[in-house]
Amino acid sequence: MKTARESAAVLLRFASAVLIVASILAYVASLVLGPLLFFYTSEGLKIAARGIQGIPLEIFMTIPITIPIHTDMGSLFAAVWLVFVLCVLAAWYSRGGFIRALKNTLKGPILTARTNFLFIMPLVAAPLLYASVLLQQFQATQGVQTGNLTFPPQTSPYVILINLAFAPINEELAFRITSIGIPLAIFLLYRYWNDPKVVGVSNRAKLIIVTMTSPERAKASLGYRNVSDRGLVRGISALEWILILITSAAFGLAHFLLGGGWEIGKVSTAFLAGLVFGIMFVAYGAYAAILLHWFFDYYFTVVNLAESTYGGIFHVFSSVVDLTSIIAGEIVLVALLLLWAAHFGNYLSSKIGQIDLPD
Repeated sequence: MKTARESAAVLLRFASAVLIVASILAYVASLVLGPLLFFYTSEGLKIAARGIQGIPLEIFMTIPITIPIHTDMGSLFAAVWLVFVLCVLAAWYSRGGFIRALKNTLKGPILTARTNFLFIMPLVAAPLLYASVLLQQFQATQGVQTGNLTFPPQTSPYVILINLAFAPINEELAFRITSIGIPLAIFLLYRYWNDPKVVGVSNRAKLIIVTMTSPERAKASLGYRNVSDRGLVRGISALEWILILITSAAFGLAHFLLGGGWEIGKVSTAFLAGLVFGIMFVAYGAYAAILLHWFFDYYFTVVNLAESTYGGIFHVFSSVVDLTSIIAGEIVLVALLLLWAAHFGNYLSSKIGQIDLPD
């Protein structure tokens, strides 16, 4: 007969599975809504026909480059959307696949570092959103304002949509893929220069590319400490933690210094987001960082645009998305804090038990 604790654990795992499946369905719905809004509305088609003289990108946090491609906004949006689809597919099949992770969660605890990313994405995105809201509200009580992203008056919501759809790819390229991936690749090349897997120009070029897209895969292939074997804390090296902290600080400062309506309080909230994006990039790969960023920029923008365009059921959908994201974030964040507190208490108890106290 199951104890009350075991029954509660089973109920919690079942509730987590329901929350995760509902969140993934909402993510997929928003992904489908993007092209429908952009290519099947009169204003969307009008914006899609606008020409673009080159695609601006950034690397190494601050270095601008331009891809000299003459195209239109519709083609750019389609390309960005395709990248998102590929990221979702990569997340679906990662670490044994989504279905396997869903089945496993009903049998045992969720191991964040070893399970499918799409499965844990809602458990990371929702508490990150809630923590950002809490931090923003606390700063406001101290007179530190965060501000809001603003665009020039009369800017089409479809122009805003394509800007916010492009941001996750461009900013992850700048702050994670190049700024963490390339320094880490150089370190791995130096450390394993004579390793048979690295010898030769083609193998070294391959290692650089793999490290930029999936640091975990690159490290595991060389036998270097990695998250799958050692967990999030011990599986991330000191160099990686330094790079994550530096890029997160730069990410926070960039949001404030580049303007766009953000105020000084955005530095801390963007730093927090960058910290989580960086950890997920190292633990899972570029697709994970892009999807988490997508959650904040594309997901809510599309849902709100669908509400204002179609109304009706999309008004309900938008309200449910906003409400469940905050509630889920609050529940998961509290659960994580309690779990960490329990682990810390057990650690202290074990240390105290090792001390020989005098009679």
